[in-house]
Amino acid sequence: MNVHAGGVPPAVRRFAAELSRLRITAGTPQVTTIAARAQCSPSTVSEALNGRRLPGETVTRRLVAALDGEWSQWQSLWREARTELDRLRRQGPEAPVEALRAEMVRYPDPSSFYRASAARIRAARREIRLTYVRRHPPSHWGAPEVAEYYSTVLDWAREHSGEGASARRIIGVPERDGTPEPAYLQWLLDHQRETADIYAYEARVMPWTASCAWHNTGLVDDSVTFLSFSGAGRQQLTGFSVEGPAFLRYFADSFDQAWGALEPLDVYAARHSR
Repeated sequence: MNVHAGGVPPAVRRFAAELSRLRITAGTPQVTTIAARAQCSPSTVSEALNGRRLPGETVTRRLVAALDGEWSQWQSLWREARTELDRLRRQGPEAPVEALRAEMVRYPDPSSFYRASAARIRAARREIRLTYVRRHPPSHWGAPEVAEYYSTVLDWAREHSGEGASARRIIGVPERDGTPEPAYLQWLLDHQRETADIYAYEARVMPWTASCAWHNTGLVDDSVTFLSFSGAGRQQLTGFSVEGPAFLRYFADSFDQAWGALEPLDVYAARHSR
C-alpha cells in the first residue's frame, strides 16, 4: 500500500508537487500524452501528479524523461519519498500480544513449490516482492516448473507495466574479493538485458560472500508469503506458503529495508561489465 492511512506522507506530497512543476515547465502536456511517452496508464500518471500513489523507480524514471527532466536530479527526491513510505509501513498502532493462526501449506520438492508460486503470481493484483539468494544462478535449474516460474514473473510484469504495478526482486550475487562469480555475472548481464524494457520489473543486487545458500521469500500482494529452503545440492529445495497479511508484513518490512540500501541491477551490471 503506497498511501499512508493518516493521509499522504509529506515526502510524497513534495514529490508530487515537484512533478507537477516539471509538467508546467514542459508546457503542461495532457495526462494521456505523458502516459503515451512514459508507456504507462493515464491513471498512473494522474495518481503520481496528485500524490495519491508513488510509482516505482522505473516508472518514475520514464515519467521524468517524458517531461524532459534529468533523472540524476530526481533520483534522491524519489528515494526520499520511497524511504518515508517504507518507514511508515513499519510503524503501526501497537497491537496486543496474540497467537498467529496462519494457514500453512508445505511443498516437499521444487516442482510443487514453483508450480504453486507461479499460480499465485499469475493471480497477483498489484505487487510482487521476491528474493533470490543462492550459490548458482537460476539458469542452472533444469526442471520445467522452475523455468515456468521465472517466465511467469516477467510475463506478469510485462502485462501490468501500464497499471502502476510493481515486481521487485533482490538478487544475492556471490562475490569473492568484490568480484562476482563469472557464471553468475553472465546470467546477471543476460537478465539485465532481458528485463531492461519491462517497466514494472525492478531488481537490486546484494553482494553475498557466504559459501552456503539461504532461504528465499516470495511476497504476493498482501496476501501470501512463500518461503523456500535450499538443500545441499544445487537443485534441492523445499518450502511452504502462509496465507494472511499479518505473517507477510514481517517479511515485507525486512524486504523494504534491504531494498533501500541495495544497488540497482543496471548500475551493478554496468560497473562489472567494463
